[in-house]
Amino acid sequence: MAGGGHQPVSRSMEAKLFEGHPENEGWETTIYVTYAASLVLITFALGFAPDTSIKTWASSEARARLELQAKGKLDQPVFGVHYDTPENKYEFESKNPDNPFDEEEDDDDDDDEEEEEEEEEGDDDDDDE
Repeated sequence: MAGGGHQPVSRSMEAKLFEGHPENEGWETTIYVTYAASLVLITFALGFAPDTSIKTWASSEARARLELQAKGKLDQPVFGVHYDTPENKYEFESKNPDNPFDEEEDDDDDDDEEEEEEEEEGDDDDDDE
């Protein structure tokens, strides 16, 4: 029996690791740019994501309860009730609907009077010449 046939060596076994190929194909640049943009987008998204840990929630809830107790709006906290809500943080009931934030009335008449006085003084100076 004469034998002589060996299995041929596949081309993938001849390739060297991380050597790649000598020329760029057209799709590679698009893939590299897409990967880079995705990496930047995911980094920003995760970096600016809100903190949703139980410690953060419990801290803000305890702070809200203490603030409500200090203002006299809460005598005894009730188990299962959330106090860190917009209804408890902000006062939605305004005495004056035209002034929902209860801001001080700022008369702009003062500024107008000062401007008129300055104009009158300027007119007086022109008459002297």
